[in-house]
Amino acid sequence: MATDRVSLIHFDKLSMSPAAADRFQKALDALEALKLQDRYVYLIAPYLGDIADASDTEQLATALEQGLRVVDELLAAHSVTKVKAGEVRQVFNTAGERARAELPGQ
Repeated sequence: MATDRVSLIHFDKLSMSPAAADRFQKALDALEALKLQDRYVYLIAPYLGDIADASDTEQLATALEQGLRVVDELLAAHSVTKVKAGEVRQVFNTAGERARAELPGQ
């Protein structure tokens, strides 16, 4: 990823709890492993941050839904293949499961 964009993405972690920052980093690592173009990683990453930082099930559901909608839009615009979109969806779903498992009362 471009250095300035990496800095901005990682800057988001500063306002998170250590646990949320760890969840966000795991999701970023999984996303970066997909080797998407930088502009798509930069577009998707904030939604992964919202998932990692969700404080209740409603916030988590909203963040997950918004992130998956972005993936659908990238697919509709033919910016990513169906296979790649499925891989990105899996990153979102895994991030959501990880965050859900750590929510209070879960």
